Amino acid sequence: MNVLIAEHAGFCFGVEKAIEKAYEEIEANVISGPVYSLGPIIHNHQVVEQLESKGLKTINEISDAEYGTVIIRSHGVPEITYKEIENRGLRLVDTTCPFVKKIQRIVSEHHAKGHRIIIIGNRTHPEVIGINGWCNDEGLVISEPHEVGNIPENDTLCVVAQTTMPIDLFKSIKNELTNRNQTIHWYNTICLATQDRQQTAHDLAGKVGAMVVIGGKHSSNTKKLAEVCRGYLPNGTYLIEKYTDLPLGLLSEEESVGITAGASTPKKAIEDTMQLLRAVSTGEKWQVAIDGPAGAGKSTIARQLADRLHFIYIDTGAMYRALTWYIINNKCDMQDVDQIIRLAHSVKIDLKEDKVYLDGKDVSEAIRSLQVTQHVSAVAGIKDVRQAMVKLQQEIAKKNHVVMDGRDIGTVVLPEASLKVFLTATVEERARRRFEELKNKTETSYDEVKEQIEARDHADETREHDPLIPANDAVQIDSTRLSIEEVVEKIILLFCDRIKQRSRK
Repeated sequence: MNVLIAEHAGFCFGVEKAIEKAYEEIEANVISGPVYSLGPIIHNHQVVEQLESKGLKTINEISDAEYGTVIIRSHGVPEITYKEIENRGLRLVDTTCPFVKKIQRIVSEHHAKGHRIIIIGNRTHPEVIGINGWCNDEGLVISEPHEVGNIPENDTLCVVAQTTMPIDLFKSIKNELTNRNQTIHWYNTICLATQDRQQTAHDLAGKVGAMVVIGGKHSSNTKKLAEVCRGYLPNGTYLIEKYTDLPLGLLSEEESVGITAGASTPKKAIEDTMQLLRAVSTGEKWQVAIDGPAGAGKSTIARQLADRLHFIYIDTGAMYRALTWYIINNKCDMQDVDQIIRLAHSVKIDLKEDKVYLDGKDVSEAIRSLQVTQHVSAVAGIKDVRQAMVKLQQEIAKKNHVVMDGRDIGTVVLPEASLKVFLTATVEERARRRFEELKNKTETSYDEVKEQIEARDHADETREHDPLIPANDAVQIDSTRLSIEEVVEKIILLFCDRIKQRSRK
């Protein structure tokens, strides 16, 4: 895959300065007191977590800091906040971006002259809230050209813009106001780095099949970058926070992919994304096999994994139901095993976007009927039927990226899977999970559920054909103390590492 990076992407100097200062303050104040950030230091969850692990404490109000040092982040704060910090006897470290500082000065000066302050931006963004705090919160915030009608026509205006606003929006609002017969002081305060970042993202989006925009979900400038890219690629622009968020199932079909990143995105996040995408071979099909005992969470984890990666989840239960529905609709005698086997070998089942298709017809709802439920276990118990279904599952896996779970996926169904995972947990934890699922649906006890799981484990591990054992090359994950989200993230990390390893061979 050809991977291109926009000329201007990632950390701006203001954000970089704030992070560097935060690390300096943490190191310098190990003994002398806590270091606080008033709001997340930047809009990047991973960077904030790293800083907090070093000792930085994120607060939302100055009153949350009893003593120590308070860092004002690059977004800036209202004027009154400085007084609050001083009144509480806190040490101040100001990392407000110089461009934001300039806007604050402009607003303060014009407000003192009695001019009406107009701020082009997002009224809930901390930068805009901070700017408005330098004109006694009397500024009028607009974010769309049609909102110009809310601006009084007799006032002298001072117009500024949030540093991350698209330049086209600023121009559109200026065009709307230019026709007015009133004094307007215009200040294009959009950061040059923002303009460069948006322009190079725009240029790159016109040259590639898909764009990946890396940045925090709450980052205004990152979201604006995604909007710019969608102008060229409305269905081919993907906003991610980290490389494990990549929709690999979709991107794997692209010949070329572009990367850009918001001002709060560290260099490593860009490099990790680039390395993974460059390891992807266009057209290659991947399979993830998940095996394990009852109650290990296989199905839930497999479904979420498939959703994250944009792979097909091979729902084996749904496939057996589709076959049973097919048998019933062909008016086959349920005792005629030979006829059932013939139908199993002739049926055409396909899985697409959580839908089950039989001979091209969507049967997702039909296969949940009571009649199908009554007969599916008997059909699945026929050895030759299982062999036919395994062959069909293998054919689906050859044509698609898939995630599949069961008890012999890595050993029998997909022995050449790209990644094999054997998922387990203690008997006690598996029993607890299953009991939580069942307690409101049927009368049972924890001890009964535990006994059933132990019996199922014994049967799976000692059966003559295809006993439950980890594949030799499976990665074993004990999920006893892990959440579903943590297990899914762990498997995605393993899968991404496997892709990179294979590309080096």
